[in-house]
Amino acid sequence: MSNKGRKDKVRYKSKQRKQQQSRAKEEAEAVKEAEIIEGSADRLKQRITEMSGNKGHEVVSDERLEKMSDILLEYAKPFLDTVGPNDKAEYEKSIKISMMFWNFAIMEEAPEIRKELKKMLKAVMPDAESKSVVNYMLERKRRMYPDNKRLMMSYELSELPGGGFYLSVASTLDEATAEMYTEN
Repeated sequence: MSNKGRKDKVRYKSKQRKQQQSRAKEEAEAVKEAEIIEGSADRLKQRITEMSGNKGHEVVSDERLEKMSDILLEYAKPFLDTVGPNDKAEYEKSIKISMMFWNFAIMEEAPEIRKELKKMLKAVMPDAESKSVVNYMLERKRRMYPDNKRLMMSYELSELPGGGFYLSVASTLDEATAEMYTEN
């Protein structure tokens, strides 16, 4: 075998080894990510169980339902677009604020609590700019998801090994969906 042939063979084996190492690393990251996601869901379920005082409220995870985490990420996009990709504190702040505005938008529809909500909103709107942001987010919820009346109860935000975050959201069910689970 010529010297050139040996060099080509060494290069080929080196390239194969690097590809195998890369695949192994990707597989390890995928396993780690799956563990993070499962742990996140478990912690969120535990938190919801504790919040309900162990009163027999059921935690439901049903693939037929819209994922509230996807909805919250889309809803929070105006805030999230201003956050650095690895700034967990700011990312989490954006999630919390968006979740609060989402719930306010739903609760303000109930006439019996509208007055109290307006008082609470005044505390977060000390000036015209913040009032504009609040009104924008409330209108954004009504426009984007007019029929979704699910309140967001809690969330779990986890960092992923390859960068970025994974969000789990626990929410209430709408009446029709809740009836589906109580009938079974």
